[in-house]
Amino acid sequence: SNSIFGDDFFKFWAAKKIETGSKLIIGQHGGNFGMSKFSFHECYQIEIADKWLSWGWESKGNPNIVPVGNIKTGASRIPFSSKREGLLVGMELPRYSYHLYSASISATQWISYFQDQVKFLSELPIHIRKFFLVRPHKGTDYGNCFKQRIREHFKDVTFDTESKMETSAKKSRMLVSTYNATTYLESLLWNIPTICFWNPLHWELNDHAKPYFSLLKDAGIYHETPEAAASQVCEIWDDVASWWESEVVKSARNEFCDQYSKQIKNMDETANHFLS
Repeated sequence: SNSIFGDDFFKFWAAKKIETGSKLIIGQHGGNFGMSKFSFHECYQIEIADKWLSWGWESKGNPNIVPVGNIKTGASRIPFSSKREGLLVGMELPRYSYHLYSASISATQWISYFQDQVKFLSELPIHIRKFFLVRPHKGTDYGNCFKQRIREHFKDVTFDTESKMETSAKKSRMLVSTYNATTYLESLLWNIPTICFWNPLHWELNDHAKPYFSLLKDAGIYHETPEAAASQVCEIWDDVASWWESEVVKSARNEFCDQYSKQIKNMDETANHFLS
């Protein structure tokens, strides 16, 4: 799931094993898979793998895609409390395109993404914004200077310092995800109140995914502008539980997770069933 990307020693070892008859089974690594309008690395992985283990989605044209479920996220539920802070999760991408897929893939698009984060925080009343933690991406900054840029706009901002996403989620009243990748797929599976927003022209969806995101949009989970997301936060801030536990939200969350972040109750049984 992971070493297939960046571990050259593993790649050489795996290639040698395949040449001697071993099968190549690749597990989905993170989000965005199965929902992007185009994705070079997704197509390539599926083409070379004997089995490609998705987090729940299938493709009629690719019988080697096996809908196992979310093999990364263990816990299915994390208790949340209305007394805790909100959590805004940011992302980083290189300033220059390194492969083609539906995402912000240039310096110009990243700046547009960053400006959306500023708009979102600016739309929040001070009494709500002061209870929001901003979580920068924990990997490389790529020279984007996310923290410094945020600090220029909001002098009193508090940054999340936890290393693990799960630890931060446990402390949150709600999680706001700002890009179409792993974060919100984990928080939805954990049953953490989640709001998502990103530019749909930068993170294009395929036709199969659009109805599922329409469900999230109708439930107030997914938004296409930072202003709409901030408005939703303000509307539910004082009583997050009533919104999150409403039937329309639970139904949308469950249907979406069954497709893109399905819970695995027993990994051994699942593996034996799909890979035998």
